[in-house]
Amino acid sequence: MAPSSKGLNGKLEKPKSALQAIVLSDSYNYRFRPLTLDKPRCLLPLANTPLIEYTFEFLALAGVQEVYVFCCAHADQIRTYIENSKWNLASSPFSVHTIVSRESLSVGDALRELDSKQLITSDFILVSGDVVSNVPLKEVLEEHRARREVDKNAIMTMVVREASPHHRTRASTESSVFVIDKKTSQCVHYQANERGKHYVSMDPEIFNEHEELEIRNDLIDCQIDICSNDVPALFTENFDYQDIRKDFVYGVLTSDLLGKSIHCHVAKENYAARVRSLQTYDAISKDVISRWVYPFVPDSNLLNQSFTYQRYQIYKEDDVVLARSCEIKACTLIGAFTKVGDASIVANTVIGRNCIIGNNCNIDGAFLWENVKIGDECKIGKAIIANDAQIGHKCTIEDGAIISSGVIIGDNVNVTENLRLTPHESHSQGIPNDPALVGDRGLGQEYHAEAESEDEEELMEASGLIHRVEDLNLSDSEISELSSSSEEDMDFVPFSARRDSANTINSDDFDEGDFNKEAQQSIERAFEENHSIEIAALELNTLRMAMNANYHEVRSAIILAILKRISFVDAPPKEAISKVMARWGPLLLKLTFNHDEQVDNLFTLQKYCIRLTMEKQFLQLLGFLYQLEIAEDDAVLDWYNDSRSAEGDIAVLRNTYGKQFVDWLNTAESESEEEEDDEEDDE
Repeated sequence: MAPSSKGLNGKLEKPKSALQAIVLSDSYNYRFRPLTLDKPRCLLPLANTPLIEYTFEFLALAGVQEVYVFCCAHADQIRTYIENSKWNLASSPFSVHTIVSRESLSVGDALRELDSKQLITSDFILVSGDVVSNVPLKEVLEEHRARREVDKNAIMTMVVREASPHHRTRASTESSVFVIDKKTSQCVHYQANERGKHYVSMDPEIFNEHEELEIRNDLIDCQIDICSNDVPALFTENFDYQDIRKDFVYGVLTSDLLGKSIHCHVAKENYAARVRSLQTYDAISKDVISRWVYPFVPDSNLLNQSFTYQRYQIYKEDDVVLARSCEIKACTLIGAFTKVGDASIVANTVIGRNCIIGNNCNIDGAFLWENVKIGDECKIGKAIIANDAQIGHKCTIEDGAIISSGVIIGDNVNVTENLRLTPHESHSQGIPNDPALVGDRGLGQEYHAEAESEDEEELMEASGLIHRVEDLNLSDSEISELSSSSEEDMDFVPFSARRDSANTINSDDFDEGDFNKEAQQSIERAFEENHSIEIAALELNTLRMAMNANYHEVRSAIILAILKRISFVDAPPKEAISKVMARWGPLLLKLTFNHDEQVDNLFTLQKYCIRLTMEKQFLQLLGFLYQLEIAEDDAVLDWYNDSRSAEGDIAVLRNTYGKQFVDWLNTAESESEEEEDDEEDDE
């Protein structure tokens, strides 16, 4: 411990201990198998950067000075990686030490091992090696230390992120309920997700002891914890504690003997998520590419990389060779020395270094790691193809497929949905190198899960790469009946602030609440992945019900997203509007149910056209709303005659383009009446 010293006022200052962090490199589950048979999860690439790099960057941002990485599976690989990384250089902001315990089977075992070594000298940060976050921890650390000054029994602060219960970075198999004292942020009850359980069981005494409680299931738990050095000791004293949440947190909160307390810090800004399943791997990869995790984005080049950022969220390293006739679409990342052949189309895809993609291929939503070879005329969906795998000519790799390192697929093979292939016979079932699976001269077999329990096997199956919104089924009539009655009484409030430029659109400029942010992300994902109108509507309705939003908010989010999309389309304004409205206008139509909502759409369009400085596009947009029957004649006239449309900055659109459109409507109606009169006279 550092010696005490005198400050400027001559008083003794407390010795400052180095801020320590414990990184648990092992997940203690099989969800990423067979990929993790060859490599630890923390070294799997996320946007071409090993996962543990994001965790280390997060800890450096927090001011950590000493890191202990606890290793179990593939410990030698982790140790070698760290020894050869920038974190082992003299310029590293912290020192890194590895602790190897191949016998550890749980987080509890790891913390008991840590306690036996007596390495922790003060409060520390406990994280997993698969955390991706840019949440600054300075405030959280200060809050935790202030509580500890007053109450030494405040042993842990859990950092959770506010999001919808169905947020894409929240694993579908893992959700929890936190009961939090609103005034003190103390967590008074915790309940882990249980399949089929739709209620919370609590001790009634809790309500007597706390005046105001929040019962929340809208928090993403990334297992970022600020712990006192009492935490490892409590694991040692309680050998039945294995899981940090289900056992330790639950045990502390329900024990009258321990007398300890746990608090929550709810992060409402920034980004935090854990790559705890293949579903979240896909979601977080897309978030990194979409720059939600800034500054941890590809062109920050965290390693020895050379990524540059281009329009439409395309990233390329140096020495990438693209055929002149190939097409690289939005949300794509390509590593160095990769070659893409003639007439191939690549979209929403992450490609590692040294990959070769043949001619006439179509790759959409895939993850190709390093040294992957793809033959000609292949179609690859949302699949993971690991290092050194080879795909023959004219193959189809369906959504959800996992092809492990070293697997070879012959020509004309269809790898079916959710099939996991491995070259390891000891972890497989069926015939080795079965031509029906891998083709002639292929190498690999179907992976067989070795789950220790039915629950673990269920979790592994449910945490696949495909997140199925299709399983939800709501008819249009059911959706309409669920519309919030409060929406009918909602007043339109004109917005007077204008943007300086329409060229750069930042989500911060449109901060209208949590639902708007979540809905924007959902709609943008629908754009990027080309969802059907039905699936996009279902996702928005799921989000609306989860966050108790109304249909006005849903439609506002759709209109804003459509206008943003138009701004990003690389085409003349008229062509961009025509293209986007023809494709996505029906989504707005599907969620507009009556006359009043049609009028509401026009007010929203008027507001956002001002905010985005898209005044010149208003007339054409108004025409499309009319053409698609999103706003019919009466709705347009009622909007125009409503005094609210002529208030503030938005009045200019009503008085110019709006008047022009209404005049056209009136003229068209007059001509129609005259034609009818002429027909009657002829009779």
